[in-house]
Amino acid sequence: MALPTAVAAILAMMSARLSAEPFTEEFPRLLGDRGLSLRAAARLAGVGPGHLSRALRGADGKTPGPQLIERLAVALGLPEDYFPEVREARVLSAVRADAALRDRLYFELHPDRRG
Repeated sequence: MALPTAVAAILAMMSARLSAEPFTEEFPRLLGDRGLSLRAAARLAGVGPGHLSRALRGADGKTPGPQLIERLAVALGLPEDYFPEVREARVLSAVRADAALRDRLYFELHPDRRG
């Protein structure tokens, strides 16, 4: 299904400065680009290196939460919403808080469902 024009335009605009890659794939690459170890990144973000390592591996069935991902992005000098997981969490929060927004988005994606 093709994306609605408004959604496609927003995605094109943000792709210039934000990552489309998942945190667990992009973060190790960013560390390598900056010559940082996992331990150094954890220290910069104020989290324990073991906690960060487990989160990246998905240990205990857990994935990094948006707050941790935001902290790590900022620690690397990136916008706090650099990673898609943070943007997704913000969108979900906004949609959950605003039924009208939820319906506008839904009908933008599914115009055939308008009554």
